[in-house]
Amino acid sequence: MVTAVEAVVLICYCANLQYTLQTISGEVENILTASLCKYATNKNWRLFWNQFQQHYYCCGSYQNTDWYQTAWVSPPSSFSLLKKYTQHNGKFIIPAAPISCCLPDAICDTFTDCEQPDPEKYYQNSCSSIIANQINSISYTRYSLYAILVIQIISAVVKYEGYIENNHNPKL
Repeated sequence: MVTAVEAVVLICYCANLQYTLQTISGEVENILTASLCKYATNKNWRLFWNQFQQHYYCCGSYQNTDWYQTAWVSPPSSFSLLKKYTQHNGKFIIPAAPISCCLPDAICDTFTDCEQPDPEKYYQNSCSSIIANQINSISYTRYSLYAILVIQIISAVVKYEGYIENNHNPKL
């Protein structure tokens, strides 16, 4: 039989689980967004992004055009046409995404695509939504816990009614 204390503990656990998972999801999104600009300078982040995007068929943190606002590649000195993409602060930002975002049937070339950007060449799913979906699937366990709680409460009520009925009805 479930006690009131057990029910309260289970409800608090479920609420805490939901809050924790929402916090984790938000932090993961922040980390992903911040790591885009580390693509050019940190080989671990570059490896992460390339493998993650190819494995989960996603592109960018929120959308594939996230890369269009990020200095994720160094400018080749031989491409004088691309100098217009160098910002005043020295960052090189082109309207293209890494090859790891490219759809299998599309032809992507980072330095020529920036002249005519086509987001349709890249995976449409955002990488943060892939992770958020995984986190949300964990949060569905709370519904199972709620179902167990309801079953326990119903069971307790039925047992209590049986106890009352047996102890208050005189036997002949």
